[in-house]
Amino acid sequence: MMLAAALPQAAVAAVATQIEAVAPTAVPAVADPSPAPGVDDFVRPEPPAGRAKSEYTYVSAPLAGTMKTTVVTVQLADKTLAETDAAVPMAAAKASLSAANRYWAYATAGRVDIALSSSQSLHKSAATSTQSPSQIVDTVSQELGWTQSSYTALVIFIPGSYLTNGAAGMTYSNGNIGGRILMPQNSRLSTPVLTHEFGHALGMDHANSLLCGSGAMDVAAGPYAGFADPSCSIKPYGDNLDLMGISHWDIMPEISASFWEMGRFGNGNEIANLGTVSAPRTVTLTPWAGTGANRAAKFTDPKSGEVYFLELRAPVGYDAVVAQNGNRGVKITQQGGGNSSILLPPDTRASAFNGYYSNTQAWQAGQTFSTHAGTKVSIDSVSDTAATVTIRPPGAPAVGYVESMAINRSGATASLDIAGWAYDSAQPSASSTVQIYVTPPGGTATGYAVAANQARADVNKIMQVTGNHGFTRSFNLTAAGVYKVCVTAVGSSENADLGCQSLTLAATAPPAGYLESLTLTKASGITVLRAAGWSYDPGTPAASIPVHIYVTDPAGKTTSQAITANNSRSDVNLVMGVTGSHGFTTDIPVTVSGEYKVCAYGLAVSPFSQGNSLLGCKYLTPRATPAPVGYLESTVAKTDATTATITATGWTFDPGTPAAPIPVHLYVTDPGGVTTSSAYTANQARADVNQVMGTTGNHGYTVALPVKAPGEYKICAYALAVSVFPLGNSFLGCSTVRVAATPAPIGYLESLKVQLGGTGSALVASGWGMDPGMTQASIPVHLYVTSPDGTTKGTAYVANQYRADVNSVFQVSGNHGYRVVMPVTKRGTYTVCAWGLGVAGMSTGNTQFGCLKTTF
Repeated sequence: MMLAAALPQAAVAAVATQIEAVAPTAVPAVADPSPAPGVDDFVRPEPPAGRAKSEYTYVSAPLAGTMKTTVVTVQLADKTLAETDAAVPMAAAKASLSAANRYWAYATAGRVDIALSSSQSLHKSAATSTQSPSQIVDTVSQELGWTQSSYTALVIFIPGSYLTNGAAGMTYSNGNIGGRILMPQNSRLSTPVLTHEFGHALGMDHANSLLCGSGAMDVAAGPYAGFADPSCSIKPYGDNLDLMGISHWDIMPEISASFWEMGRFGNGNEIANLGTVSAPRTVTLTPWAGTGANRAAKFTDPKSGEVYFLELRAPVGYDAVVAQNGNRGVKITQQGGGNSSILLPPDTRASAFNGYYSNTQAWQAGQTFSTHAGTKVSIDSVSDTAATVTIRPPGAPAVGYVESMAINRSGATASLDIAGWAYDSAQPSASSTVQIYVTPPGGTATGYAVAANQARADVNKIMQVTGNHGFTRSFNLTAAGVYKVCVTAVGSSENADLGCQSLTLAATAPPAGYLESLTLTKASGITVLRAAGWSYDPGTPAASIPVHIYVTDPAGKTTSQAITANNSRSDVNLVMGVTGSHGFTTDIPVTVSGEYKVCAYGLAVSPFSQGNSLLGCKYLTPRATPAPVGYLESTVAKTDATTATITATGWTFDPGTPAAPIPVHLYVTDPGGVTTSSAYTANQARADVNQVMGTTGNHGYTVALPVKAPGEYKICAYALAVSVFPLGNSFLGCSTVRVAATPAPIGYLESLKVQLGGTGSALVASGWGMDPGMTQASIPVHLYVTSPDGTTKGTAYVANQYRADVNSVFQVSGNHGYRVVMPVTKRGTYTVCAWGLGVAGMSTGNTQFGCLKTTF
């Protein structure tokens, strides 16, 4: 934010009545605005004569009451109604007023209520945008007939990014609580600035900071005026951790404890009064923007009698955004003249500010603030929830020496080892404490209290003291880098800085390795990018280390996979002089054509490695090859065999690998609608195909597909690509074939006779039979004999005797006759029946050739 102005010089209480005009004329789009020097946004006379004063301020009792507020949006004489309505919407003005009320209600424990008593939109005024803020305020006040009384406020909004004097807001007060506030048009500054201006209406001035060219952290008053250090002055608005200091976009930091005290804010128990410090005191601070009693502290310096306020600024409540980095820590302030406050930051030089803002306004763990009279405030610890500080009055300092400070490493472990001695000059026989602050690489300082209680006869002899005063401390280290170590000897009166060192834990080299190749191939039937290479960690050269692969596809999407470099690579071991397994190979599925980027990283496994390593990136653009070409040329049914077949004939090849035989899948749909498939290879010679298509290799196929039932069959053929990255498989065509049934066998049982002989009697049956579907085949003939007792017995024979007459009549070849001798023993009548069995695959069934009877 910006308050359009800065308090004119230092600790003076004089009232500024002259306002200088400054730029800017428009709200910056990105950076916070900054006020120009010499502009004050708070104009008021001295307090009324005879008004009671407290130790620091004329506010003698806690503020309490309702500040009745009138809000007016004003159409200036040189502004249109439309541009005024757009620039100063009443809804935004009321929203800022509500936010200011919430802030000050919190600060005053609900005693002050900034209440909207009336509002007026688009008041048409004779004032113009070129007039000074005071002229505009006076004109509008007279037009409205508004005069200030205690706990009343008039808030006027006018168009324009800033007021003509460069201010983002102005307050005019007659010395009572309240006043007239002039605000420019609505922006991200409106709420913080309006809340700040109500701070003026409640009697507060600005939050300033000490500015010293010498860098002094505190300074005494000069003998006549100013400061004892002539390089020191007050930086108006210099406290950007305070609502009453330089303002920020959108946010409203907590007012400082010194303002809290002078305004009698809160419940009265938020600040612990430590009184005059006569002995070391350690106190714990909790976040100032939080809640609870005794969260801040104040103390009086025993020599100068000046009062100092200590508070923890943590990212809590109203400080959630601003208390970050170097502005998170212990803030130290004093009350200044004219109801202002003075920030005492760690760095008081102008270089600490980037424009009007500083990020180093709070004290951090391990730092020590000294009043100009010699009282020390040591910041022992800082966190988001608490800070511990120790206050020591001036006196004999502690004594000590850091004899050794080193980083020692053994294999995978490392330690920071510190040794020395220290004692308190005020109590030389007692064991004292040293505070060791360790800042790890990229981290923040952490304090450790270490007892100096080890026997050191040499120290006692040289320093002429008794007791135990030696100390040692070892810290286990987990990361390589630079460690800053500072040691302070703690004394009851004054600490002694024993010095700081920066020590480096050297890191081992990052992993070595190389992404050697990226190729396109097939694995388990799918197209993949195969990445191969090697990597190892020099810190643990025998270990197989993780490797992360990052793949960016043609659409720009990046995916990753983690593998381990654990393949044997004797060549790597020989060249790099290491042992173990360090090779890696991984497959990355590829589904679309286009450019792929593959990067490999070797991940360190050594405890103190410099980090991971990029092993390289490679690019590969798979080019899709055409799908296979080919044709299903013919399908022919064959039924003159024991198994009926449909013979499918055709050819196909893959243009991506034109010499290779490729798979062909045939799908057969039978008359019942059931589809089955089978896989073959187009590996038969087809010189005609090679000649016409200009290729080599064998690409023909002829496949006999068995069928079981007559009817219509549909045959479809597909060629399967074998190229690494084809466009797909190909449909070679379909053909429909009708498979007809063949007739049942034909034949005859021509005769049945009884044959008598010396060895026994027999029945002799003769005839012929053949299958019209397979006329060349001798078919089975089954004879069934029914004996006189009624029992029947069947016997199988084959009609395989030559019958020239049958062949001549039917114009066939082969053997189709049969003559069967069947022994019998019982007398009586025998019946013999003959059956011919079909052997063709599509035969319609078997045939009875007849029955004959004979009596024996």
